Amino acid sequence: MGNVASAMAMLQFGDSFFPSGSVSFSWGLEALVENGSLSSAEAVQTFVIGQLQARWAQFDRAVVTAAYRANANLVMVSGIDDQVEIQTPSAELRSGSRRMGDAMLSVFARLGFEEAPTYRELIKHGSAYGHIAAMQGFLWARAGLSETDAVALSAHTFCVGLLGAGIRLGCLTHIDAQRALIEVRHKAGEIAETPVPTLDEASSFSMEAEIAVMGHANHETRMFVN
Repeated sequence: MGNVASAMAMLQFGDSFFPSGSVSFSWGLEALVENGSLSSAEAVQTFVIGQLQARWAQFDRAVVTAAYRANANLVMVSGIDDQVEIQTPSAELRSGSRRMGDAMLSVFARLGFEEAPTYRELIKHGSAYGHIAAMQGFLWARAGLSETDAVALSAHTFCVGLLGAGIRLGCLTHIDAQRALIEVRHKAGEIAETPVPTLDEASSFSMEAEIAVMGHANHETRMFVN
């Protein structure tokens, strides 16, 4: 029965019904669609897998894992949070990550997780930032997910957020997105077989997306924040 409860927790936190705020962000996808770089379901799938490999596997995965293992030590979590701030060069990506992290903290605070409002106080007083990957590891550990489940959920929400943006931008259908998720799942499984980078090794190189996000801020008409 415990396995059923764990599986249901994963489904709850990974469902679009969960108010994570992710629907407001495209992480550069909107700008790439507008400039013609991405115009098909296949192109979006390739982009998502590329982001999974370049950004999530080498950076977000390391952050989620480290924050999970911090075991609610807020000093350690805030240190991990600081590293995300330092290693995210784009102001737009930093802002989006903080906003999603704050949304997640807000939901968990309302659900009765006492560590969430405590961490929000740190952010309020300038002692932390609340970046989403750090908050995922921190809060999903408090919610009782296993480390493996937390990492899998991080990969799932990362990719679903991008594919959902692609659907809203008219690049792919819901069926296209499901096909892409099958490919993404296989790729994430391959990545999971490799060692998780330590925080000292964590890095991300997603130049195309970062440039797109920075250019997106100058667009007069936007569906997404970034």
